[in-house]
Amino acid sequence: MTDQLILKNGAFLSFRHTDGSQPFEIVFMHGTLSDKNASKSLFLESFCKQNDIGFTAFDFFGHGESSGKYTDATIGIWFDNALEIIDRVTSKPLIVVGSSMGGWISLLVARDRPKRIKAVVGLAAAADFTVDLWDSFSDQQRNDILEKGVIYIPNGWTEEGDPWTKQLFEDAKKFLVLKEDDSLDIKCPVTLIHGAKDDCVPVETAFKIMRAVKTENVKIIVLKNSGHRLSEPAELRVLEQALINYITE
Repeated sequence: MTDQLILKNGAFLSFRHTDGSQPFEIVFMHGTLSDKNASKSLFLESFCKQNDIGFTAFDFFGHGESSGKYTDATIGIWFDNALEIIDRVTSKPLIVVGSSMGGWISLLVARDRPKRIKAVVGLAAAADFTVDLWDSFSDQQRNDILEKGVIYIPNGWTEEGDPWTKQLFEDAKKFLVLKEDDSLDIKCPVTLIHGAKDDCVPVETAFKIMRAVKTENVKIIVLKNSGHRLSEPAELRVLEQALINYITE
């Protein structure tokens, strides 16, 4: 059943939460322009039910059934959303699974709530993706963002394309995590699953995350023939095994 978490500013987040008897829970954080009903989220929900694990999935502000417009959102807003869900919906130690942008938020959460986070699993974790995205734009595109506040990049499946806003790039500068080696104060185990053929988030990002986190317990799993989505059955089995490794420790 879907519930709503009312925020202090009157906005709300749509979420699903189920309890389990295990001494920990799993929280899923989706990527940009996705939602809590994506295939990876539904797979995790089924996995948790089969293993009697508490599970929470939610829509970030401006996504899915949550309030707000995507073009009004920022990394800071999405980070606050994740903290609200963790603090007000969940109660046990957490394994946080983050997809793409949700992978970046998962790292921020693990740094900010170290006593709550048991482990992080990143699926094509897009830490600091705004830096690479900005660098990929032409001079004209950058000028358009600065002057108009937003541009739309063709994505192949919607008429309008993906919107990218000036405020997203400006706000993101406050939340960059890959500034230098050993700069990200995360001490819990981290597993990073990444496709070698990812054309959205380069596989090198996973290795940058490995170098940035303080924990020595980092595993990178590179899937040779996989792209960005990581939602095919064989790819989901890799995710499942990563979770089994954590819950049987």
